[in-house]
Amino acid sequence: LSAQSEAVGEWKTMIPGQEEGSMIPLHVSIKDDNTYALDFGADGAVEIKGSYQSKGDQIVIQDVEGSDCTGKGIYTFEVNDAGMTMTRVSDECEGRGGPEGKMVFDRK
Repeated sequence: LSAQSEAVGEWKTMIPGQEEGSMIPLHVSIKDDNTYALDFGADGAVEIKGSYQSKGDQIVIQDVEGSDCTGKGIYTFEVNDAGMTMTRVSDECEGRGGPEGKMVFDRK
């Protein structure tokens, strides 16, 4: 299996909501055609679409539709039975990856 195929799938996590202390679900769909879709609130509506390239344990993500920031983010990623962890190497979009620069996803 290539690293790219490991990232492909349906993922979920919880992220901070607009109200302080609130959390909302985020569903991430990573497709084998090098695209991804983000559904904030898990309501079935895609808010952000993007593209990615992966090589080894690194993935470069870039939002292309629905986002205020279209800069590239470089992350290392690891997939195991429990889910996927993406750790920020660098990101042109402030705030993506959260304050710790780590995103942890469970399989959907």
